Amino acid sequence: MKKLALIFMVLTLLTYACTYSNIYLNRENDDTEGRAVVKKFYENVAQKNYQAIDYMVSDSLKQLAGAEVVSKLIKFINSKVGNYKSYTIVDRYIRRVTGSNNETSYNYKLKVTYDKGVVDEIVGFRKQNGPEIKMNSYHANSDLLMK
Repeated sequence: MKKLALIFMVLTLLTYACTYSNIYLNRENDDTEGRAVVKKFYENVAQKNYQAIDYMVSDSLKQLAGAEVVSKLIKFINSKVGNYKSYTIVDRYIRRVTGSNNETSYNYKLKVTYDKGVVDEIVGFRKQNGPEIKMNSYHANSDLLMK
């Protein structure tokens, strides 16, 4: 009887400890959703709407790097290479996890054209257990930024 109770208890614990999840990569509807956020971000860059840019930044990135870190980087880039003109998506990596924990990460590698040239940029966004998508990474690289 004790063995049966022990087995039942172990099975119960295993049932509650298990998580269910599926992982999807680069699904078309996720890409559509991610491209819309990238478009919104660069519309804010074009309009120099720094408050909207800072609103798109996740709390974890703000805690790590500062409250206005992305808008400060955009201002710095504008001071070095001029105003934003356009972007082209070069590559993407989108990972959606569904199940016990729902999370989607959107990562885009871009060629972004400014007045004085092209800057390689990587933007990352994340959606976790809800509809809101927030920026969790931003990287810009160009020799033009060194001058």
